[in-house]
Amino acid sequence: MSRLGSVAVWLACATSAFAKAPQEKEVWITLGTDALEPVRGAFQGQGLTLAAPTFQKGGVAVLRMRESQVAQLARAMHDKLNRCAGFVTHDSQAEAFAAVESDGASQSAQLVASLITYDINNAPSVNALLDEVQETEIRGTINSLSTNWTNRYYDVQSGADASTWLENKWKTITAGRSDITVELFPHSWKQSSVIATLQGTTLPDEVVVIGGHLDSINLSDPTTGTAPGADDDASGVASVTEVLRVAVLKGYRPARTVKFMAYAGEEVGLLGSKAIANSFKSSGVNVVGVLQLDMTNYKGNTFDFGLVVDRTNAALNTQIRNLVTTYQPGLTVVSAGCGYACSDHASWTSAGYPASMPFEASLSTMNPKIHGAEDTLAFMGGTAANSVKFAKLGASFVAELAKGATEGNTPPPTNGGGEDPGGGGSLNTAVFDATYKAPRCATAGPDCDSGALLDGRAGLGPELNTPNTLNAGCADGTSGSYHGDESIDRLEVSTTDGTTLAAGKTVKIEATVYAYSTSADKLDLYYTGDAASPSWTFIGTYSPSSTGTTTLSATYTLPAGGVQAIRANFRYNGSNDTNSTASICSSGAYDDHDDLVFTVQ
Repeated sequence: MSRLGSVAVWLACATSAFAKAPQEKEVWITLGTDALEPVRGAFQGQGLTLAAPTFQKGGVAVLRMRESQVAQLARAMHDKLNRCAGFVTHDSQAEAFAAVESDGASQSAQLVASLITYDINNAPSVNALLDEVQETEIRGTINSLSTNWTNRYYDVQSGADASTWLENKWKTITAGRSDITVELFPHSWKQSSVIATLQGTTLPDEVVVIGGHLDSINLSDPTTGTAPGADDDASGVASVTEVLRVAVLKGYRPARTVKFMAYAGEEVGLLGSKAIANSFKSSGVNVVGVLQLDMTNYKGNTFDFGLVVDRTNAALNTQIRNLVTTYQPGLTVVSAGCGYACSDHASWTSAGYPASMPFEASLSTMNPKIHGAEDTLAFMGGTAANSVKFAKLGASFVAELAKGATEGNTPPPTNGGGEDPGGGGSLNTAVFDATYKAPRCATAGPDCDSGALLDGRAGLGPELNTPNTLNAGCADGTSGSYHGDESIDRLEVSTTDGTTLAAGKTVKIEATVYAYSTSADKLDLYYTGDAASPSWTFIGTYSPSSTGTTTLSATYTLPAGGVQAIRANFRYNGSNDTNSTASICSSGAYDDHDDLVFTVQ
């Protein structure tokens, strides 16, 4: 063979050898510039080099790296900055650059008005859901997710199997509800995201999202290392699952569509949530609010909720604070920093949607065992007690953003007093009137609804402006506990024919109460044609048909008068029999009294 032929053979062999060793895939990463030097130092400690950013803007940098280095980046973010993820993985440089631009836009838009008006007026349905939240149910889901597989890494078979398991669990929970679908959202890697959709009744094109991430990771050995992920984030997925379970249990039918999500691939750069949020954006889906539950079961601080304030929506964060104050009084909320892309809420924010994330602690006091073999339920005391408050927050979030109602309750108005999900015309939600010292509807309409203003009694529960009686003239009893003893939670008056409130019209009073006893509790109802100088007319006394949250109703004819009022007197007939007869203002230690003022044509 000639020397030239030998060279040709050598070149052919060399070309063949290179063909058998394809170049490793490269990805683009966006992360906060504050993380660059700590991560660079961590890489150097492992004998690796972190490439210089190809682009920086607004505190966010773009890096190019081999796909195999992503897990090392996750470990560096965890070890040096106490961040879970903290970066976003992109398939192209153009996508990464677009993410930097959208992050700047989302940050500047945080204080812009939301897509809807966030309000609180659905107390009966929220409380019905909250009363059913069970620690044992949440614990069971955490236990299954954290023990059934070695890990739930996004690109191994066990991660895919976890998706299938959760899909089947959600299908079992929702069996029999034709308005709920459960499906996998497939990706280019093995693990799928899981989405359950509860169709809205009257505003189905407006969407509320509640989610957590399904994957787990062992940063020392991502593909085969033990990663139970009990807190990160089986606890969040279990909290979301519990919201879905109680919604089905209580026959909840929302006005807006609700989507329950378990995201794949969060630990390696928010992959699953990014794909879903971007697909929603491309399709023009109108998402009005997103709640992210990532790590809910470890109490690392004295406060109850660390509310992430960066890359979240300010108006929605205010709603979260108000939900806690209203439905879980006594629990505390503090502002918390999280950094760039610390969890899946950042994907929604980047896509232009309002998102919030309440967290179990601060970054410096969060669960120290995450991302390893010791993130177990046993490390958290073998209980899901801390997740209960997050599941309750999730339930209140869904019912107050999506509105609608649980079975047996009246749907409240949507969009802060706009249209009626029940289809009965425009509802009129009261506000507190400092002159009358009670909730008042200043505009005449077909009805007047106190919303959540009356929920509770005498500091027991979320009721504001107690006692909510005309001129504060009738104080409530102070004994007992919220939703353990008597309270009036809501009053509504409405015309029976759907026309505007006017003299001579027959109207219906609906009083939602929390009853302790079906025999000893009594509701006395009164009306007056002049709220400024009331002379009360007795309508009747009514007994609750069940304990717990229930609604009592009565009808009467509106007298003449421009500003009228109704009074509800809910009394417990004590052993001394002092409350045995109807009263405008009974004096029992468990009694509640509330007025509702409204305008009449």
